[in-house]
Amino acid sequence: MKGISPFISVVLIIAITISIGAIFSRWFTSFIKTSSSEIEEQGRVKIICSNGGIALSRIIYNKTSGNIYGYVRNTDIISLGDIDIEIFLKNATRIFLNENITLIPGEQNSFIYNLNTNNYDYVRVKTNCSNVNDYWTSEQILVVI
Repeated sequence: MKGISPFISVVLIIAITISIGAIFSRWFTSFIKTSSSEIEEQGRVKIICSNGGIALSRIIYNKTSGNIYGYVRNTDIISLGDIDIEIFLKNATRIFLNENITLIPGEQNSFIYNLNTNNYDYVRVKTNCSNVNDYWTSEQILVVI
């Protein structure tokens, strides 16, 4: 009984290696193109968002009505979207006010929520730019009766 000659076995190993390399290089090229496109988009968004600013102002909690209200203002040079308000209570509960508004530069909008507890810890505004947000602690919020 005779086996495969050493020459043919080397040729087969080289052919299999080249085939696997070709398959892998196709996948790798596609992966690199996709990854670089995603990184480019993330970089573009970060550059645009570096010109964003948002600020909360005049937040008031009314003990009689239980309402907490205030203003959110776009303070920089780009429009900001998906603006939402979050109220964090001291017991780690988060109340999400899905305002989902868009503010152009300089524009201001008000918000109101019937909280019915003064157990709030802080109020935060977030935007479609993850690095553009603002918050007020309970010490900054004016309480009226």
